[in-house]
Amino acid sequence: MKSKRRINSTGRKRITRENIDIRMIPAAPGEILRASAAVDLSSYQFPPDALLAIEAYHRSSGMRFDCGTVGSQNIPPILLLDQVDQSGSVLFRVKVTDSGSERGRLLGSAERIQPLSEDEDKNRRALFPVLYRSLGEQVWKVEINSGDRPKLVLNRDVPGIQHRLKHDAFMKGMLFPAAFRIVMEAIVTSSDDDGDDDAESPPWQSEWLKFCEERLSLVASPPTEAEDRQGWIEDAVNRFCTEYGFVHEIRKQEQKLEEET
Repeated sequence: MKSKRRINSTGRKRITRENIDIRMIPAAPGEILRASAAVDLSSYQFPPDALLAIEAYHRSSGMRFDCGTVGSQNIPPILLLDQVDQSGSVLFRVKVTDSGSERGRLLGSAERIQPLSEDEDKNRRALFPVLYRSLGEQVWKVEINSGDRPKLVLNRDVPGIQHRLKHDAFMKGMLFPAAFRIVMEAIVTSSDDDGDDDAESPPWQSEWLKFCEERLSLVASPPTEAEDRQGWIEDAVNRFCTEYGFVHEIRKQEQKLEEET
């Protein structure tokens, strides 16, 4: 069931993502997930003694970190997420609450914050974030949750996988087109499910379709006829591969290796 947006009549302030920088810290195989956080509340005019807290959660598990006050923040340098379910993508929320006569009253918040990777620019959020966590015997998977951006998840227990993804052209060529296809298929499936005229597509779909239209020169919306949709997906994947030149990059890397030997 989709929840309708409510008008805020409580005076509670919405803290925007631009004022929050939460990042996942790369973890070695078997290590507990960790994160770092910074929050800028200087433009919100909260009382200096209002309490600041950061919550991390996944499914029914969660943790709360008390982070001092608005005027005197005491955010832990590392948020150790040892009580959060390690099997999925961790989300965060930031809360500011009254410390006076109405202690606990919510003054402001930011909900469902998706953390950045350690080297991601917060002003240029990745269309397709890459996360690393334990996946058992799976090497990788695409994770698509309602309302969240799709994520490419790689098994952090595979030796050298992060280095390979950055530097191995063959791995990129094998992985990214397949992952891209999964997301495009999810978009088509979602459009099949949206028989309700009032149903809204998740925001990430608009971002992906905009990328396809602007970067890949693809017709932005999936065809209405079911038999045309597979062709639309195939066209999207071909254009994606052309845009990033995966075969060209593999050949270039192989040539470089031959010259060095």
